[in-house]
Amino acid sequence: MNELIQYFPKKAYERLQSNQDAVLIDVRCEAENKFVGRPLNCIFVPWVDEPDWAPHADEFIAAVQRFGCQLETEIILICRSGYRSTDAGQCLINHGFTSVAHVVSGFEGDLDENNQRGNINGWRHDGMEWEQC
Repeated sequence: MNELIQYFPKKAYERLQSNQDAVLIDVRCEAENKFVGRPLNCIFVPWVDEPDWAPHADEFIAAVQRFGCQLETEIILICRSGYRSTDAGQCLINHGFTSVAHVVSGFEGDLDENNQRGNINGWRHDGMEWEQC
């Protein structure tokens, strides 16, 4: 059985640059995507979102496939800090996807000593390209 691959932001970015067919999927909720920012050139497919904040595996898989992802597509998932992307990645693997990774420190990174994100690690902290709309 396939295992979920773990990448730190720079490694994930390198994989996306070296494999033009690889896809970065942001699995955070719509509010995070809009108000916190998002990686450039990512696909937005929330793992959980309003109104019920519960994962809907079949809807998630269908949305990923609507973006053209096949079972063998290299997929890298990102969320705020790496937890939702782990669950979403396991869902993809359970549905037959064979090359699934996630960004372990996520977009915003781990909490610091003041319970704030963005100061230790994460996509933004590590200098990867991102935008805020």
